[in-house]
Amino acid sequence: RGFSKTVAIKTMLPTISDDPHFEQMFLDEAGILARIRHPNVGEIFDLGEQDDLLYIVMEWVDGEPLSSIRRAAAKAQQGIPLNVGVKVVQDACAGLHAAHELRDDGGLLLNLVHRDVSPQNLLVTFDGVVKVVDFGVARVADRGAEHTDAGQIKGKPSYMSPEQAMG
Repeated sequence: RGFSKTVAIKTMLPTISDDPHFEQMFLDEAGILARIRHPNVGEIFDLGEQDDLLYIVMEWVDGEPLSSIRRAAAKAQQGIPLNVGVKVVQDACAGLHAAHELRDDGGLLLNLVHRDVSPQNLLVTFDGVVKVVDFGVARVADRGAEHTDAGQIKGKPSYMSPEQAMG
């Protein structure tokens, strides 16, 4: 009836879609995102399955990842202006704080750690809002979500969270 809305569809890679471990990580990500309601975190609308392929329907973030913005600034031989950089960090911290303060239905702190905060996972909208995305390797401490064996690294080592670095 004339209504439309642009969304992003995230699916599992076909090469790992039959692996129960990766399927559980995907479902955990959807569960985490469904609980976080903050303007600086990418929103989830739905989780579904089509032809044995899981998918997450998410908000479309009309902008660019910070990694692309950094590359463009470097190519132009200029850095990101200080006021813009501060705003990016401020928004990212606000979104991460909302995730870190997430509580379960009983009000208990989930102790959520994103574990992959990197320029690729910070989307900057064309009107200047930063959205934290990709909670695929996030960990909820002691709650049965994504488990990591001792010594195993999740995410990118150069952007490792202090919590993960401390074990």
